[in-house]
Amino acid sequence: MKALLLAAMPVVLMDGNTTDIDRWLRIEPAIVAAVECRQALPMRVLEGIAPNAPGSWALTPARSFTVFGLPVKRIELFIDPDGELSASYTAVIEKRSLERVREQLKLASQRGRIGQLSADQPSAEVLVSCTEVWQGQNVGQ
Repeated sequence: MKALLLAAMPVVLMDGNTTDIDRWLRIEPAIVAAVECRQALPMRVLEGIAPNAPGSWALTPARSFTVFGLPVKRIELFIDPDGELSASYTAVIEKRSLERVREQLKLASQRGRIGQLSADQPSAEVLVSCTEVWQGQNVGQ
């Protein structure tokens, strides 16, 4: 019975903690591309993952991974469910100073980006964010 209950559990828990490494490995490339501002995150990538609020997800990676060569603690995503606002994709960076993160971002080419790339430290954590440039169409579709 317990095995049946476990099999029926969603791939990702309500708080975004990944329980299935295989699922994470399938969505990770799309998440990294979105945070690195290389391509919009298709909504189908998030199918079956419960948002924390409408259009908002907080995902804890099932394994260690990087964006721009920087170690990521968690991912925070916002995709406007109404398609009226742009989307933002944020990586919470582990154990790096804001200065170090900004240096790393300078090394990354800014050509071909889908939006504005930024690094900030509003609290103890350093955030790398891509905010899509809104083109008057549904983003992330």
